[in-house]
Amino acid sequence: MDTRNPSTFDKKLCDSAEFHRYGWVWWVFSLYYFIPVFYTPFDWFKHSIMIGAYVLFIVLCVTITNTRPQRVWLPIGSLLLLAVLVTRVTPGSSTFLTYACFFIGLYFPTRQLILWFAATGLIILGLQLYYQYPVPYFVFPALTGAIAVGCVGVIEQFRQRTRLKEQQSHLEIRQLAMIAERERIARDLHDLLGHTLSSIALKAELAEKLLKQEKYTEGEQHLTELNKIARDTLSLVRQTVSGYKHRGLAGEVVQLCEQLRENHFMVELEGELPQLSARAETALILALKELTTNVLRHSQGSQCTLHFAHTEDRLVVTLCDNGKVDSLAEGNGLRGIRERLHALAGSLTIDLQERSCFTITLPSENLSFAGQTA
Repeated sequence: MDTRNPSTFDKKLCDSAEFHRYGWVWWVFSLYYFIPVFYTPFDWFKHSIMIGAYVLFIVLCVTITNTRPQRVWLPIGSLLLLAVLVTRVTPGSSTFLTYACFFIGLYFPTRQLILWFAATGLIILGLQLYYQYPVPYFVFPALTGAIAVGCVGVIEQFRQRTRLKEQQSHLEIRQLAMIAERERIARDLHDLLGHTLSSIALKAELAEKLLKQEKYTEGEQHLTELNKIARDTLSLVRQTVSGYKHRGLAGEVVQLCEQLRENHFMVELEGELPQLSARAETALILALKELTTNVLRHSQGSQCTLHFAHTEDRLVVTLCDNGKVDSLAEGNGLRGIRERLHALAGSLTIDLQERSCFTITLPSENLSFAGQTA
């Protein structure tokens, strides 16, 4: 639904109008049309015309509620014409004029409804001057009913438009949330697959060298590990897309440390592992995966330290290696880490002066420590 498209917007307005919801109440009010029967002489001809006019009135009301907004003026105009014609027979035509004003207030935009209201007021005054009905029987109920019920129609139109705009806003919010979720999944898959594909490439390269050296047993072992990595990656991709956590922070940290050791790094794990909210844990796991991938790709070092520290107001996770990198161009991986941490009010700091250090900081509201020892 687009509120900028008048035809679509007004069609939604008509479909949800109060007239549909409480139709039986409106039909009860229409019986005021027959009140003059009780204080006028009985006349078969006039009363037959009154009944026929009432049936036509019902048909026109139903037609109005089922007509496209661009053409609703035609049945409303027909209802006004019916009121003018039946006024010769009964002053109860004031009921028809009142209903016409309700529909005018409900369906027309501001400029048009002012013109329609003015025209209806002139019609009422003209009929009163022409037929000279007693004021309490025609002009008074016609004018007061037209003003009151017309305002009800205007208020109902405003209320429905406000509701539809709110629905449009909620729809836009949901669409933005879907876009954000797709971007999150894209970042997660990039970080996850970037790390895993690097591992697969290293394993395949090592297995190829061993097989060329006819070290078949060791080569087969690396191929078996390669198969396991691929299967684990498939499982993690499914979990990431489904929004589930992986194997937990402790399990992922152990896995990353083993990955580094398999690639000839000496790894030191220091500090106390925290317990985090699901969102914060996922963000930290993916950040550590991406940083580990950077170490495997770019570091020329041989030692790596992963340190967890916490104070009353924040958690600090530092990954350092003894390789020397003069400069580091930030690609999609590091930008994804920064975006994910920024959503948690966290940050990523990079220090390449003495050795390569990546520091992740998260505020304390994302964690509660349970004393897991690294």
